[in-house]
Amino acid sequence: MTDEFDILPHTHGYTSTIYILAPTPSSPTPRICKSFNSSCIATHFPVELEAYTRFSAAAAAASTNPNIPIFYGVHPTLPAGLVLSRAGNRDIYDYLWQQRHMEQPPPEKGLLHRWCQQAAAALEFAHGLGVLNSDIHPVNLFLDDGLDLLVGDWAGASIDGGISHSTYRLKYRLYSEDGKDVVEKEGISAKSEIFALGSTMWYIIAGKEIWDELTEPSDEREIRRRLAGKEFPNTSGLAVLGNVVMKCWRAEFREMKEVRRAIEVERDSWTVEQDSF
Repeated sequence: MTDEFDILPHTHGYTSTIYILAPTPSSPTPRICKSFNSSCIATHFPVELEAYTRFSAAAAAASTNPNIPIFYGVHPTLPAGLVLSRAGNRDIYDYLWQQRHMEQPPPEKGLLHRWCQQAAAALEFAHGLGVLNSDIHPVNLFLDDGLDLLVGDWAGASIDGGISHSTYRLKYRLYSEDGKDVVEKEGISAKSEIFALGSTMWYIIAGKEIWDELTEPSDEREIRRRLAGKEFPNTSGLAVLGNVVMKCWRAEFREMKEVRRAIEVERDSWTVEQDSF
């Protein structure tokens, strides 16, 4: 059955495989199918289906684009397959990694503001529907052909406070000052989502991970120590949004709407300054 479809390169993962769908007269826009592996159909497929069903209904009712991949329904033949819009520029982690290693100039400030605002707005939209992503990371943020950012991979989401079958990567994970894993203790929350977005924005703006010199698993203990000790990198040297990133890490925002608004305030101030020249 799957032999009829081409796999999108480097997308055969633990939970699913991404297939490229050929355009048809009735479906000319580029689409993919996220087909869940047999071991994850019972746990992950229903969660992501529910998430995209909520997103689609809310977006249609509000006539808005929430910066989340468009959901076209369940594929008729690919097993547990969700048909989604295809992001032509793949994920932002790979996009920025390639830009850096090809010695390309960093993205302009206006584009950095746009990406961070779109990420926060998408997460705010999802949170308002009871859906917490639970794995906010640059590999799950995608860029379309126009370099607009889309937040994807909702298979591990916590819905209406339910259990999450996913988790944040270590550098994106909130720890308390006594060294406890906050997510293990309290579950997925707006607080843990905002912290992970802070580390994600750092990657977008800096073009590399926080503490890029530390790797897992060899440096896991040191990473945990720094997270618990709130020994975050100095954000004053970031091209944009350094103050917003630090506030995400220090839990100074209560909800994603506050993050989105803070990004927009800085963006609008920067735009006014540019227009005055």
